This record gives sequence, structure tokens and C-alpha cells, in this order.
Amino acid sequence: MGADAQALIARIEAAPALIIGCPVFQGGYPGLFKHLFDQIPPGVLKGRPVLITACGGGLRHALVVEHQLRPLFGFFEALTMPTAVYACAPELDADGAPTGALAQRLETGVAQLAASLREIRCAA
Repeated sequence: MGADAQALIARIEAAPALIIGCPVFQGGYPGLFKHLFDQIPPGVLKGRPVLITACGGGLRHALVVEHQLRPLFGFFEALTMPTAVYACAPELDADGAPTGALAQRLETGVAQLAASLREIRCAA
């Protein structure tokens, strides 16, 4: 494994929380994304707050966050936020900014992640 890959894995392992995102490819997460997380030992992310996100071309792949990404981080025993965020082109305005329900999901997910980090810091 190269030095850049090792540095990326070390940053993931040391992060107090993670916002994980990936594109949807043929109804699932890309192989390179999975390969990255295959390099992380299972216990390292235990209890780590994680906000799950994904993006795709349309709404038909919205359940990737629940049916593929959430179980992946469940394997790591990470603390996934209740709100996951899937984004697609119809939910963006002409400038690429999130609108409507997407903007609300982002706000909710980020608020949950921030609250989780506050709880962890208070408990320490």
C-alpha cells in the first residue's frame, strides 16, 4: 500500500467523527470505496459518529444509504446518525445548491452529528 493510501487510512482512523459520502454506481457503492474500508480494522470505528451520505443521478437509488452504507458501518459498530443523506440532481437548484427536502436532510444530519460529538466530549 502506498504512502498516500496509508495516510488517508490513518486520518480516517484518527477522526473524531466521519462524514462518509460516495457516488452510487449501478445501484451500489463503488468498489474502490469498499476497498478503502476493507483496509480498516473492524474495531477501530466502534462508537465513532458517522453521517452517511451518497449521491446519484436520480431518486431510484435513494435507499443505497440504508441498504448498503448503513450495514457497512454497522459491521464496524460505528454510531451512524439516524438521518442519512442521499442527493440527486433534481434536488439541486441551478447553482448546484440543495433545495427543499435535501436541504432539510442535510441540516438534520449535521445537527445530529454535532450533538453526538458534544455528547462524546462531555462524557470524556
